[in-house]
Amino acid sequence: MMYVQRGAQGEVVGLIERALTNEEALSGEWAPADPADPEVGAFVRRVAGVGAANPLALTDAELARVTEDLIDVLIDRAVIQFTDLPVAAQNKLLQRRQTRATLANRLNLLGGDDII
Repeated sequence: MMYVQRGAQGEVVGLIERALTNEEALSGEWAPADPADPEVGAFVRRVAGVGAANPLALTDAELARVTEDLIDVLIDRAVIQFTDLPVAAQNKLLQRRQTRATLANRLNLLGGDDII
């Protein structure tokens, strides 16, 4: 489980991926984080220094998601079939769908909007 810490203006100032200690849980400073939250992604990229040298790198993840959505629309409208794609592309799409489903299940373990 990931937890996020926000500053006075609501900006992400901390991110951890482990169980909270009792002290951290009682402090109220940490809340469950949504890995798909653009602010969380921006924080990780900023800390890792990703995109500093290449501004296009900042949009790569978003563009990958747009491409996946476009492929889904084309398949839903029967413009293409999933099997028309190269096997490597099929495998990557299936892997990303499984990863996304796993992440969604992790975020719903508590059910509803329960906050620790």
